[in-house]
Amino acid sequence: MKNASVFFRSVLFQIAFYLVTVVQAVLYLPILILPRRYTIWAPTFWCHSTRFLLRWVAGIRIDVKGLENLPRQNGYIVASKHQSAMETVLFHALVPRTVYILKKSLVFIPIVGWYFLKTGCIAINRQAGMKSMHQLMHDACARVQDGYNVIIFPEGTRTKPGTHGKYNPGVAMIYEKCQAPVVPVALNTGYFWPKNSFKRYPGTVTIKFLPPIEPGLDKRAFLTQLEEKIERACSSMKP
Repeated sequence: MKNASVFFRSVLFQIAFYLVTVVQAVLYLPILILPRRYTIWAPTFWCHSTRFLLRWVAGIRIDVKGLENLPRQNGYIVASKHQSAMETVLFHALVPRTVYILKKSLVFIPIVGWYFLKTGCIAINRQAGMKSMHQLMHDACARVQDGYNVIIFPEGTRTKPGTHGKYNPGVAMIYEKCQAPVVPVALNTGYFWPKNSFKRYPGTVTIKFLPPIEPGLDKRAFLTQLEEKIERACSSMKP
């Protein structure tokens, strides 16, 4: 009976999620002609809508901890664990003036890709090697200097709960180049919105913002500290 309920609620969530996404994407098209500072509210409202659907359709509550660790002044980097598509949706609702670093292929999604570009998301071509990395560092620092907060997933791809991938040195290069604080984020979203599954399991997701790592460390020390902080916090987040 429980499995049937999860299946039914997951199907309803998928339908509602895609319906809300399409309707809002079309509805907000006129704002694409406006300057970026007037368009950032659109993805924020979409994220709040998705959070509403997660709670009342899928039965997933979001428990956010450590918001006091976010710097008061915008222009910082958020380095998050990546277990699920859920965190790619939620940060606009949690962090002000959010800009994601994402795969270049995502900007080619019809209509939705236009919003990625308009709101200042940084698209990277993973096949371009160091050329792409130099462009990434330049664009990330430009966003930080403009007062935006850059979201990056250091592992580069989703991992299952209880596991972790290699923390890519790109985040350390951005940290050094931008000279901005980096806020580590631990979470357990993979238990509730699993990778490569349409099922959404009810329960309480925890997203925890950890104390920022201030500028000044060398790249190796920074990357080691970042990984240790995130993985240690994640290990205590089993439902």
